[in-house]
Amino acid sequence: MKFRSASQAHSQRLSRLSLIVMAMGIAALIAAAVLFALSATGIIGNGGLGSGPGTVTGFGDVQQTPIPSTPLPEQTPPSEAPLARLVIPDAKVDAAVITLGIDANGVMQSPDNAYDVAWYDFSARPGFGGNAVFSGHVDYHDVGAAVFWNLRDLQPNDTIEVQLADGATYQYAVSALQCLPVAEAPISQIVGPTLSEVVTLITCCGQFNYNTRQYDSRLVVRADRIATPAITSEAAPAN
Repeated sequence: MKFRSASQAHSQRLSRLSLIVMAMGIAALIAAAVLFALSATGIIGNGGLGSGPGTVTGFGDVQQTPIPSTPLPEQTPPSEAPLARLVIPDAKVDAAVITLGIDANGVMQSPDNAYDVAWYDFSARPGFGGNAVFSGHVDYHDVGAAVFWNLRDLQPNDTIEVQLADGATYQYAVSALQCLPVAEAPISQIVGPTLSEVVTLITCCGQFNYNTRQYDSRLVVRADRIATPAITSEAAPAN
């Protein structure tokens, strides 16, 4: 009886140990799957790989050909204050705006972090008519999802808001969104002047090359300025 009890106890311990090892193995597999999914979707950083300061968020070979633009009629003159923030509620964007330009090679400069949005000084100022061009990163090394990660989710008529340092605000409604291969993109139409008052937002999409650290395509969002209704004498409140 003593021998049988010891054997049974030993078997029970082995069984419990097997269950523990099995549970640990399953937990490890689940953790690995979760980490892979988070890394693939940009929720967690990806070490030294991924977009970085050298990743181009805009385009190269930018040609500046001014054409007449038509700003919307304003009740007050447009503000010349510095651009402060870009706010896009439906894309979870509330970001500081920095001013960038074109480098010596004719390439649009890119923000050097995951959080800022660039406005380009070769493009129009909001409120003055024409095409105000912005860009930002879609992801970033050691960060994951960057400022324009959710830009892909925008829908027609979603609101884009440009806020200036003096409190002036200009609003736009999304009218188009497309992912374009860099090699085939009509750059002059994307970043060049326009007759109507618009904003153009640019970020990366498509496939990422880990050797060059560049994406092969760009997500381009175009939005039209929302007119602020003027108060006429008929609509003015009675005294």
